[in-house]
Amino acid sequence: MLGFALVSGLVFVGLYGWLYSKALNRVREGLRQDMVNTLDGAIAGVDATEFSQLSQLPAPQGEPVPASNPLYQRHQEWLIRIHNVEPRANPYTLVKGTKPYEALWIGDSLRVFQPENATSFRESYLATPDKTRLYQGFSEVTLTLSPYTDPWGSWISAYGPIKNAKGQVIGLLGIDFRADEIHSIERDIRKSLAIAFGSTYLLLLGLVVLLARSFTRPIIDLTDATEQMSQGEYDRALTQFHRRYVRDEISQLASSFERMVEQVQQREEDLASANSNLEEQVRQRTQELEENNAHLKQTLQDLKATQSQLIQTEKMSSLGQLVAGLAHEINNPLSFIQSNLLHAREYMQHVLEMLHLYQSHVPELPAACEKAEDLGLEFIQDDLPKLLGSMQVGTQRISEIVRSLRVFARLDESEVKSVDLHEGLDSTLLLLNSRLRGTPSRADIHIVREYGDLPLVECYAGQINQVFMNLLSNAIDALEALREQADGSRSAAGEDHSPAYCMDWAKDLLPEQQDEIPTIRIRTRLVEGNRVSVCIADNGIGISTDVQQRIFNPFFTTKPVGRGTGLGLSICHQIITERHGGTLKCTSCPAEGSEFCFEIPLKLPANQPQQTQA
Repeated sequence: MLGFALVSGLVFVGLYGWLYSKALNRVREGLRQDMVNTLDGAIAGVDATEFSQLSQLPAPQGEPVPASNPLYQRHQEWLIRIHNVEPRANPYTLVKGTKPYEALWIGDSLRVFQPENATSFRESYLATPDKTRLYQGFSEVTLTLSPYTDPWGSWISAYGPIKNAKGQVIGLLGIDFRADEIHSIERDIRKSLAIAFGSTYLLLLGLVVLLARSFTRPIIDLTDATEQMSQGEYDRALTQFHRRYVRDEISQLASSFERMVEQVQQREEDLASANSNLEEQVRQRTQELEENNAHLKQTLQDLKATQSQLIQTEKMSSLGQLVAGLAHEINNPLSFIQSNLLHAREYMQHVLEMLHLYQSHVPELPAACEKAEDLGLEFIQDDLPKLLGSMQVGTQRISEIVRSLRVFARLDESEVKSVDLHEGLDSTLLLLNSRLRGTPSRADIHIVREYGDLPLVECYAGQINQVFMNLLSNAIDALEALREQADGSRSAAGEDHSPAYCMDWAKDLLPEQQDEIPTIRIRTRLVEGNRVSVCIADNGIGISTDVQQRIFNPFFTTKPVGRGTGLGLSICHQIITERHGGTLKCTSCPAEGSEFCFEIPLKLPANQPQQTQA
């Protein structure tokens, strides 16, 4: 009730203010129109010729006005007539003076009605900066509806130019209304509105009180009964409400309320029965879900086992690449060792024959010398050390390859080691050397090493080398894919893309064009003193944005069937993030290349096995 009174009071106050503003604006607009109409009529009644002659008269000596002058008398009579027609108006006339913003009084109705406040004939009046509207009246009709005060009182005014027959301004006619007129009207409006709104508000408030006693109280009682019903006291709520209002105008509502209570009570009973059945159904469904969950767990275990098998298959696939490269690298030095050994046996056989002749025919030195010359003994003596040296280089090459294999696999070391990552990178590159060489479709792949000063890193060396192998193999695949795409374009255009052309083309490139050479760039650096970063970048075919979002997902691959299982990068991600607590990221732009960067800590987390010195 109190809240309604406050809200309605605020509404009435706002409405009162709005109506007061509207009424006041309407009164002011009416007053403005009256002033304009009076001003227009007054200017129209001024004889321009006589006013021009009157304004030229000099100020009388010893008298405030030229009272005996007929021109002045007729002019004053016109101003007095205006005042008689509109008693609120006090008209007067002025002409411009010789000084800036100076006006000279000519006629003034106050000389008759208020002589004590009247001006003298040709009395000077300077328009101050805040009263320049009077001076604007010499050029256009100007109104000042905001009350202002001058030495003669508080006024609102209107000014307009007096023009002759040629349209030239010869003076100004002004009309002043006393500001008390507006203040009086405002007081009357406020008083009338206050009486009207006050009586209306009191009447409305009384009506609200009456309605509250008749309807609000029963509604409150109905709310109380509803609260009791919500607590399960149906009979008590129904009895109290029916007892109070069974005979008055709320009786129909009481009957409806009684029916509602009975329906709610019946529905609660039905709900309790349905709830009991629902609990049994939930129990049965829960048991079924538990059984399904057990089946899902078993399926998940089987899936994990299958995943492990696929991971092992990927490892064996990588190992197959390694063995193929190893066989290729070992086969080359073995080939020239075997070839040179054949020549060595032939040369040694000749030497033995020579020695046999020396032993059999020592006296016959000329024959031995002739035989030595026929056999090219000097050449044999010169070439035999070279053959042996070549054999030694071949055996050293085999030794390096075997050592790289051991570094890559870490077969002779414990699982966790402090190792040199650069050694692992170089060993992996050596094993991939056969794929780095040029092919009929591309030049040799250039390897750019930008190695930083790295300390030994504690890690699972074999797993890290597997990451190197996968990332470098993918980089080579990307370069080959780009060159295959480019060679297809060259073939369509009839261009040469032989190995010799590729090599000559690469040599002729400008420095700023070196990115066109198939290149793999390897960068390593120390990050924040406790982590190492390894980045492997290529200028190959690149990876699209949608593929980058799925590139580390298991079984995802863009390679043709038979060339990849889709587990390589997934295994790399697992090795770096889960086994070493690091990060693996990919940055790529289609047709510009890709870069894979991983960071791992210098030391494994405390829950990893203890390291041993390499």
